Amino acid sequence: MSWFGEKVDSFLAAVFIAVFGIAGSQGQAFAVQYIQRLGGHLDEARDHLADVQTGLRYRVMGDTVRGELEAEAKGRVAVLDLAYTKVKGANVLTRPIAILRYGEPSILAGTERDFVPALPGSRDGIIYTVFGMIAGFVLYEILRLPVMAILRAPPRRKFRKRG
Repeated sequence: MSWFGEKVDSFLAAVFIAVFGIAGSQGQAFAVQYIQRLGGHLDEARDHLADVQTGLRYRVMGDTVRGELEAEAKGRVAVLDLAYTKVKGANVLTRPIAILRYGEPSILAGTERDFVPALPGSRDGIIYTVFGMIAGFVLYEILRLPVMAILRAPPRRKFRKRG
């Protein structure tokens, strides 16, 4: 590879590593914002359940209707509590998996919509940054292999002179 080709290769590798490092660094910020939003939804669901169980407005309803509303409210609290417990209790390496597995789609969409990027200052944020950089390096090397195979000149055959 020529000097120029090596410089382009180094530059592209650095770009991939930087982009994936920055993207990875935002994983912790996203998780924190998602947990805060999820906790707010859980508190609201618990308040609604308590209101259905003890509120004056729900006492005047028929037992069947109130029972259905209470069952719905209990189900919502259970779903949100499970998601909150699993995501909040996950360690730095398993938290993204816990968010994907137990995350509430509407809350995830809201978190993504309102996401505010943050500089990673915590240990977890730095770990996500390093993993993002490693992922960027690995992806770059994988994408680079076929390009390098195409750009390499085919080996020349050497023929011996017969004498």
